Amino acid sequence: MSRADALVLIMAAGLVAFSYASFWAPAAPGSELRIVQGDSELMRLSLSSDQVLEVAGPAGITHVEIRDGAARCASSPGPRGICEGAGWLREAGDVAVSLPNRLIIEVLGQAERFDSLNY
Repeated sequence: MSRADALVLIMAAGLVAFSYASFWAPAAPGSELRIVQGDSELMRLSLSSDQVLEVAGPAGITHVEIRDGAARCASSPGPRGICEGAGWLREAGDVAVSLPNRLIIEVLGQAERFDSLNY
C-alpha cells in the first residue's frame, strides 16, 4: 500500500465519520401526536396527558394509547397487526399506519429525522 492509498483510506474514513455525525443524529423527543384519517387531520394531542382514544374508521375501531410521553396503536382491525407492530412512538417523526382505517398516527416535535418516507 502506497502513501497515496493510505491517504485515500484515511480521507474516506473521515468522510464516513463526518456523514454519520451530520445525518444520523438522534431525533428530538416528540411533544405532540397528530392523528390523520384519509385527507383530514382528526386531532392533535399533547403527549404529556395519558389517555386512550377510540378512532372509528371504515374497517372498525382503532385504539390509540398515550402514556408516559409516548403513543402507540394499541389495537386496530387490520389482520396483519402492522399498526400495533410499530410499537411505542416517542421521537419526532415516528409514525404508525392503519391502512384498513386509513389512519396515520404521527409524533410531532421540534426536529424530525426524515422529511419523507417511501414504501
